[in-house]
Amino acid sequence: MLKTWIIFVSLLIAGISFAQDDFKPFNDDTSTQTTDEFSEFKEFNNDTAASCNGNCATCPYAQLEGNQTDTIDFSWGSIMMITIIALSLTIIAGILVRFRKTRNYRMIFLLLGLGFFGFYNGACPCMISSFENTILFIRRVDVDWTTMLWFLGLIPLTYIFGRVWCGWVCHMGALQEFLFHPKAKAWLQKEKTAYYIKFIRYVLLIALVLQLLIMGEIFWCKIDPFKAIFNINLNYNYEIISGILVALLLLTSIFSYRPFCRTICPIGITLGWVSAIPGSSILGYKKTACTSCKNCNDSCDINAIMRRKRTSYLDNKECIACGNCIDSCQNCGIHFVRKNKQHPVILFLRRSFKIKS
Repeated sequence: MLKTWIIFVSLLIAGISFAQDDFKPFNDDTSTQTTDEFSEFKEFNNDTAASCNGNCATCPYAQLEGNQTDTIDFSWGSIMMITIIALSLTIIAGILVRFRKTRNYRMIFLLLGLGFFGFYNGACPCMISSFENTILFIRRVDVDWTTMLWFLGLIPLTYIFGRVWCGWVCHMGALQEFLFHPKAKAWLQKEKTAYYIKFIRYVLLIALVLQLLIMGEIFWCKIDPFKAIFNINLNYNYEIISGILVALLLLTSIFSYRPFCRTICPIGITLGWVSAIPGSSILGYKKTACTSCKNCNDSCDINAIMRRKRTSYLDNKECIACGNCIDSCQNCGIHFVRKNKQHPVILFLRRSFKIKS
């Protein structure tokens, strides 16, 4: 019932936003509108606009006609505002996840992320485009520094609070989570399958970085299924590929928990590496409190906790800090700690064990 209301409210927000801005979430200047019914397609004659390098001034969904300087100035303010909101929500979520009563607010945060970053802003800009612009900056491509702040800002926040962005705020993760049907046949659940998923993620991450370094431009925005879903419009010139990706995303999200996050998303894998830094926020547990039950394993939908024979083990690199395992532990044994020799990234949840680094 809760998911039904969440989806209803999300669609309501989407309808309001589309009615207000005619599929152009950053275009508040009505003075530049034209009566030409085909004007919305003229913007694609500009090769720069079609490339969508992560800056909303060149994004096909946000391109404005008229004075280009005004467009860039407006986009700069929009990007800064959205980035500040995203990082602020991440900080608040990082605090709330540490208390039992406030962990119940996670669905509200996901709904806010889905409604604001997703349907209202049309999923552009996003943290993935921020990541890609950071790679382009390393390649010495001329990019606006504001487009990198979202991804770079998440790194220290993840170090301090854990991957709360992924588990609490991310609109892409929220969409998949609300589509997931717990009673459906779950895919990607076995330990061996999880191993191959990690391998695929590394391969795709390397491929993405190589594409950015070789081509010097962002290609993902052209086929991004989330952008197509949140704008209710297949990406121009890539309708077939975009349509296939949308169908795959929607279908797999019903039968598998956050399939995009677990197999493709470059943000999840890079933020997961932060947990390996000494002093970072990770999950640990009290050895005397653990009874080697399956409660934490059964509550972890993202499969950060897996079962090997009669022992569960936790990989903090995969943890999205949702807090479900903390609530499921009957003896309050799982809690947030700082990574050190006593609290490694990968640990086995049992009373008497040897730490494996």
